[in-house]
Amino acid sequence: MDAFMLNGFNQHVPIRRSAAPKVSLAARSHIESMDAGLTSVSGAQEVIKDILARRSVTKLILGHNYLGDEGCEELFGFLSSEAGRKYKIGEISLNSNGIGNRGLLAISRYLRDNTTLKELFLQNNEFVGDPSVAVVFALAINSSHLETLSLAINPTLADTFVAHFLPVLDAPYFRELHFSLCGLTDESASHIVEYLTSPRCQLHVLKLNGNQLRARAVGSIVRAIHRANYTLLRMELYAVGLTKSPDDSETSSPEDEENAQEHPLRWPDVENDLKRSLTRNSTLKRLVEKEALALLRYSRVLLLRPKARDVSQHPTPLSPCSESCSCVQLSANTLFSTIGQPYHLSVTYATSGSHFPFTRLPTELQLHILSFLAPLLSTAQRLRIFTYASSPSTLPTLLPCLTNGGCIPDPASPQFTMGGPAAGGFGTSTGITLRKRGGGSVSACANGKCMGAGNSVLCRREAERSQWLASVRCIAFELEDEETTEKEA
Repeated sequence: MDAFMLNGFNQHVPIRRSAAPKVSLAARSHIESMDAGLTSVSGAQEVIKDILARRSVTKLILGHNYLGDEGCEELFGFLSSEAGRKYKIGEISLNSNGIGNRGLLAISRYLRDNTTLKELFLQNNEFVGDPSVAVVFALAINSSHLETLSLAINPTLADTFVAHFLPVLDAPYFRELHFSLCGLTDESASHIVEYLTSPRCQLHVLKLNGNQLRARAVGSIVRAIHRANYTLLRMELYAVGLTKSPDDSETSSPEDEENAQEHPLRWPDVENDLKRSLTRNSTLKRLVEKEALALLRYSRVLLLRPKARDVSQHPTPLSPCSESCSCVQLSANTLFSTIGQPYHLSVTYATSGSHFPFTRLPTELQLHILSFLAPLLSTAQRLRIFTYASSPSTLPTLLPCLTNGGCIPDPASPQFTMGGPAAGGFGTSTGITLRKRGGGSVSACANGKCMGAGNSVLCRREAERSQWLASVRCIAFELEDEETTEKEA
């Protein structure tokens, strides 16, 4: 050992230094203060101070504290102010904070017209089923872009909350609702069935675990999903009292009581029926999205009219483009303004290659022919796509985009480098490309799927595609109304 020291071999031994913990840039905008001893107004003021110290906040995780109603009013009073609105918070978690109805009303004021908050977790608090509070909360959700709401483990909400919350709920962006262990009984079944079978329901996930719904209520919910719901992709009905014998409130006649005793509702049967309905919805969802994208591709080419042609058909002079852009509005309405007008068969057109014969057909025939490209879509879904495809205002801008049009890599991922593609990295200014060993490059979005371990790469194209499908409401199968179909026929 001493010989090595004398000969100087120790000079080449690397000295290990303690590495600082690596934190992704995205995590720097998260405030996580779980079980931090935050109480009442003073705890809320600490959170507000932490928010003001950051340039951006996207997640606010404050579970297992005791803010209570006073702290919740203080926190959301700030978030609802002009200074708080500049923080684009996408997720808020307030589990186990002793919040009551006063705090829920403060949250409702913050939710009103909020387009950034997507997820709200309010498990295990002290909410009570007050009808007026339930209505105010539902109206606030209707005006927001909230996608996920968890009210689980709030047993004092009970049937009163559901009876006044679901009939008012009409949120087009709402996708996931947790009502587990909320003290619900079979009295809530009719309101759940009515919401699930109405066009207001856009839910993908519904959880009702741990409620005493009993056999008849569960059976009616499962049958309603099979009959008239095509949006649900996942539903949980565990520990809902199926093993208990039916009571008098669950049987409306001696015949029903006899059938219930001879053929009791078993969970495996309910689960199999539910799985079949959810599998059907998932399959139809994929097919609807595929047909919608295909229909847009061809409708854009065939239905979008050049402005010069619109001007020739409508001699009314157009005012120059301005903020109102009247020429765009006229072009957008041109497609459907010709429906129902007489079509002169004696008119002949000069045969030339400048016009596609399809565009000379009446608009009704054009739309009818295009509808064969998407037979699974409803009439309303096709019309929404036709309207979008025929409007020049939906075309992408001609100005160069200053943002990255490709995928966004997570700076914490090992594939990310600050150099461009020439340095072997993804690159941050000219899109994301991967270098191949034999030379050349391949897009990171090959075949529409992003590359990267652990979902560290976000596909902008896929996000925009999903946003468009939601805007034209082609994210689920729509059952045609028989009365509407007969009128159209």
